[in-house]
Amino acid sequence: MSEKDRKTELQEEPQVLGVVNHVGNFLIKLAILAVFIFVLLYGTKTAYEFGYSVFTTGAAEEAPGRDVSVTILTGMSKRSIGSLLANQGVIKNATVFYVQAMIYGYDLKPGSYILNTSQSIESILLTLSAEDETQ
Repeated sequence: MSEKDRKTELQEEPQVLGVVNHVGNFLIKLAILAVFIFVLLYGTKTAYEFGYSVFTTGAAEEAPGRDVSVTILTGMSKRSIGSLLANQGVIKNATVFYVQAMIYGYDLKPGSYILNTSQSIESILLTLSAEDETQ
C-alpha cells in the first residue's frame, strides 16, 4: 500500500465513524420514540377502559347470577368493601367500585347483605347504603 493510499484511508476513517455514529444516534432516538408512542397509546387505552368502566355499571355475571352473602363490618373502608366484594365474585373490579362509591358519595352501612353477581355496581351501592342493615 502506498503512502498516498494510507493517508487517504486515514482521512476517510473519521468520516465513516461519523456516519456510523449519526446512524446509531438516529436509531436510538427512533427506538425511544417508538417506546414513547407505545406507552402513550397503551396508557390512553387503559385510561379510557377504566373511565368507561367507572361510568357504566356492568355486572360480574349475566342474569340470573348467583346470590352471595356478604357481611360489612363497622369501620370497613369503601376500598376494603370493594376488595371483599371482588374476592367473593360479586363485582369485577374493586377499584371501580371504590371510585364509584367516592364519586357518587355513597355512605355504605355495616350489616349482612345478600347480593347477586348479576347486580350492577350502582345497584350494589344502593343496597349497601340503605338504612335497613339486613337486606
